[in-house]
Amino acid sequence: MKKILLLLALSTGLASYAQVVLNVMEPTSIGGPYTHSNNGDGSGWGLADLTDPTDAVLDTLAVMDDTTSGVNNSYGTPFYSGYEGCDSAGVFNSGSDYDGKIVLISRGSCQFGMKAFWAQQQGAVAVIIYNGYPDDDASGGLINMAGGDYGMDVTIPVCFVSRGDGEILRSAVDSGQTVTAFIGNKVGAFANDVSMSPSEVLYPESMATPALIAQDSLDYAMNLGFWARNDGSNNQTAVVANAEILYNGTSIYSQSTTPFGLNSLDSSYISFPPFAQSAYPNGEYKLTYSLTGLTDDFALDNEITTAVYINDSIFTYARVADSTLLGVDYNSLKSSNFTSSWAQCINFQHQNASRLTLKGIRFANFSSDSITGKTIDITVDTWDDYFSGLSDPNCAVTSTTGVLYETYTYPAELQDEWITHYFATPLPLVDFQRYLVCLNTSDANMYLNHSRNPAYQLNDVTPGAQPKEVLRVDSDYYVNGFSSGAIPTIQLIVEQNTVGIDEGELNIEPFPIPASHVINIPLPGIHGTGDLKVYNLVGNLVLSESNIDKYAKMLKVDVSTLASGSYVFNLSLGDGNNSSFTVIVGR
Repeated sequence: MKKILLLLALSTGLASYAQVVLNVMEPTSIGGPYTHSNNGDGSGWGLADLTDPTDAVLDTLAVMDDTTSGVNNSYGTPFYSGYEGCDSAGVFNSGSDYDGKIVLISRGSCQFGMKAFWAQQQGAVAVIIYNGYPDDDASGGLINMAGGDYGMDVTIPVCFVSRGDGEILRSAVDSGQTVTAFIGNKVGAFANDVSMSPSEVLYPESMATPALIAQDSLDYAMNLGFWARNDGSNNQTAVVANAEILYNGTSIYSQSTTPFGLNSLDSSYISFPPFAQSAYPNGEYKLTYSLTGLTDDFALDNEITTAVYINDSIFTYARVADSTLLGVDYNSLKSSNFTSSWAQCINFQHQNASRLTLKGIRFANFSSDSITGKTIDITVDTWDDYFSGLSDPNCAVTSTTGVLYETYTYPAELQDEWITHYFATPLPLVDFQRYLVCLNTSDANMYLNHSRNPAYQLNDVTPGAQPKEVLRVDSDYYVNGFSSGAIPTIQLIVEQNTVGIDEGELNIEPFPIPASHVINIPLPGIHGTGDLKVYNLVGNLVLSESNIDKYAKMLKVDVSTLASGSYVFNLSLGDGNNSSFTVIVGR
């Protein structure tokens, strides 16, 4: 372990780490990583193991054209049949130059292994097959390709991308641009190559947060950090890790490490000071992590940026486009093994949730047949199980209480359209209470939309991490959702809870702050017995006192057993008076 400024870098050797990627190196206008599947280890293929960097491919793209006339109408949107590469004679005699190229081929009317084999026979060094179905079709996602009759004869890398990505690449090649791509395990493939992965950075816990629960640093803060890796064959001596936050384009947080060394195939975890402010005005907070300090031969994975919006009315874990707060991801997922119904849910909990009333939700879904007239059941349940976080063995859904049930009926073909549904009676929320807000369906053709960005995998293994997605299949709940990094795009619509404001709310000013051993709570003119409950910021009850003397003028609470930190005190008296306030314990 070694200190870098005020930041912590924890180094560990990762010689077995493998990162199989499809990255477009140029042109930069379409450059970067592309999501893909089946990188050489699918069943029925004779492919090399792409976890071995020596089998990686870096070359230019060529578009398949086997000169077959006509169009293919089988996938909902017609496309030129020659892109499929299913006519062996056409592939061999078309005159196209596939020798030493990565050949881009459309999914189509013949086996995946067959089209890859014909391209290999013509000198292709790799094949990228793209989906024939549009991206917003339920079948338009990534699949694991079967090799078929020819798969075992294919020895070059073959990967699969979405139709949208495939058309981006094809359009660039067709327009005369030289498109260069890398396929394989880049670990050790380049001399100078530091990297970070989207699944190995800490993100803010939500992408849109209402200002009502982001009033100060006790309400809201960002823990920041990421894993830095040296994927290159050269040791590095001057790597710099950076974290910056821009508020509406102006830098309000900037931290950089001193230059540090990172040996080939080693990694370091960089922990930055939390981002915490006394106030968070509405707007965009754009977080950027980056690695600098060297000339990087593969710089496409040296920076990760995500934007958070503090706003008036929306809470969501999934990323949003801009200040409109509309979601940008439409990954259509469904349970494949339910009997009666299934649901996607998000968990919501906050220490000051009583400031909010849940007014409604916003969501977008897709059906593989007509969606007109179909229904989605919207439910809100209190989640009454007690656990400290995802790592707690007691983290499960065994006790819930239904508090809201409504049904939305699609009036038209609103496929992948954002639906706003307001509840007949808004629901006032309760401090520290866990809620499951769910979309429920029994329709085998209904897909519920998810996002894979941000990837919360590192957040989910930090101490005290709380579930975000909860998946229900029939009567069984899964607190890790689909376990694929997918997050429901459900958005909560909230407004200020005005119930009880100025009615029975005590203005209490405890002292001293911070408290070391005893906190004094003035109770002038208070009548009625009551209770005091103290919670930590995770929501766990850590201290309580009952039967407070109704004639007491000062309540003294021993906090010597509490660790240093912030705690929420909830004081409830029998005459209807109540107060909630934050106390800092410090020694």
